[in-house]
Amino acid sequence: MTRGRPFQRGNKFGRGRPKGTPNKKTALAQKLFQEHSPNIMALAISRCRDDPQMLRMLASQLVPKRRGSPVNIGRLELTTLEDLNRASATVFEKASSGKIGMSEALDFCTMIEGRRRVLETQDLERRLSALENPAPPPRQDATRASIDPPSTKS
Repeated sequence: MTRGRPFQRGNKFGRGRPKGTPNKKTALAQKLFQEHSPNIMALAISRCRDDPQMLRMLASQLVPKRRGSPVNIGRLELTTLEDLNRASATVFEKASSGKIGMSEALDFCTMIEGRRRVLETQDLERRLSALENPAPPPRQDATRASIDPPSTKS
């Protein structure tokens, strides 16, 4: 072995713990905490009456925030740009009045923005196809052609 390299090159025992697999000690600690959480909370409440921040931290561990719960803000039409404008105004109104949380409002705005991109892409596709495939020129009526002969410029 050379200086600066305390180990030989190459791992001969595999790639180590795969990503995403829980640490055994962390899993054991979580299991113990879940089994004894009522006793821990009772002890924490009795000892932390003067420390609300500590009580809040312990309570947040036992009662995590609910995520993914459905939020009802009514039906939002998202077919035109005017509909998107009304929908974003509705979301802003509900968020500012406290009827929905800011994270839910952000999720709604993300969906509205995604829909705006779809509408914009559809409009650009329609315009591009109109430029690439121009409509045939309108045909003149036979009566109109006989009334208005083509002019010749000299």
